[in-house]
Amino acid sequence: MSVALFTAVSGLGNFQTMLDVVSNNIANVNTTGYKSSRTNFQEMLSQTQLPSSRPTDGRGGRNPIQTGLGSTVAAIDRVFTQGALEQTGITTDLAITGDGFFIVDQGSIKSYTRNGNFSVDTEGYLVDSKGLYVQGWPAADGVVDTDTGLDRVHIPLGEQMIAKATERVDMGGNLDAGQAIYSAGPPETGGRFATEITIFDSLGEEYRVPVTFTKVAASGTAASSWDWSADLNGTNVGSGTVSYNSDGFFDLANSTGAPTVSLTPTNGGSPLSVNLNFEGTSSFVTDGEYSILPSYQDGFSAGTLLSFDISQTGVITGRFTNGQLRDLGQIAMAFFTNPKGLQHTQDGLFIESGNSGVPQVGQPASGPRGQLTPGALEMSNVDLTSEFSKMILAQRAFQANSRVITTMDEILTEVNNLKR
Repeated sequence: MSVALFTAVSGLGNFQTMLDVVSNNIANVNTTGYKSSRTNFQEMLSQTQLPSSRPTDGRGGRNPIQTGLGSTVAAIDRVFTQGALEQTGITTDLAITGDGFFIVDQGSIKSYTRNGNFSVDTEGYLVDSKGLYVQGWPAADGVVDTDTGLDRVHIPLGEQMIAKATERVDMGGNLDAGQAIYSAGPPETGGRFATEITIFDSLGEEYRVPVTFTKVAASGTAASSWDWSADLNGTNVGSGTVSYNSDGFFDLANSTGAPTVSLTPTNGGSPLSVNLNFEGTSSFVTDGEYSILPSYQDGFSAGTLLSFDISQTGVITGRFTNGQLRDLGQIAMAFFTNPKGLQHTQDGLFIESGNSGVPQVGQPASGPRGQLTPGALEMSNVDLTSEFSKMILAQRAFQANSRVITTMDEILTEVNNLKR
């Protein structure tokens, strides 16, 4: 009779554990990045009262007679299903869509979390709500090398970007091939068009240089040729001829003169020698319409890091007051073959265990790792309807096991009364 008593006691303990798990899930229903847990039970050892027997010539086989000895908790598993995303609009809030974990530096131990509630501390480092450093790859001169080791992600708001002198200007657009050879007149006739390029010296000073294109007689095998002249404050700083073939495309072989704008700044900056690239220009008939403009130049003035954006792949791009964009770093993500094997520590953090597998670190949205959703947080994946249902089941099961104990108590009382 004591077997039934202790069997019921095991049930009470197990369903108390189930209620503990359910209550923790409900308590974390609004915890960012929280993953719910579930309780799995299994039967304990059975007491064999009579073993099985094989069939014989005169009698068939017999199944064993066994009595169960209660239940036990087989496992308490984490459920790593996707939680809903809450849009916050905060740049440093990040949510993972798919598999993977953020990596934070907890002293000598790397910890892993789904909670992307990050911010930038006073030194410009990206940290979580407990001040742990988010791990990734810092950029060097705007280039991120993901083959290097992990380090703290640095976002130095207010940092200065030094000026860069212009070395190259790409020209694009069209010069009207239908125009006649230019004649100053009077009256003025033929093709002539003026545009403007912007360049910077080594100190970041800006120069707006007018460039004039004049239709001239084609030489060699060119179908169309234009003289160009760059003039700044009445001084010629560059000139040459750009030619086009019969298909209207740039003809390098028949173009003459060094495509260079050269000037010496009066502010103490280094002399400028800017290469003009005409490969992106053309000369088609456009009935008097011109569209030739600079399409790119590689110089800029000094600037200050004003803001930043984070992409779905974790690349942090800084925006400077001089209009330049520069990569500041990239956030790393870790993937585990068995995330249920991770060991929970505190504050929603996990650490590697012997059954989780080693972290497969890489860029977000690469391999098995999910992508990031900037400006959002992943909410808890706790389903209150399911948790309330489990709570009712645990309560009823607890009550049923307690009834067994009450019944056994009454039976033992009757046994004690047999001597009377």
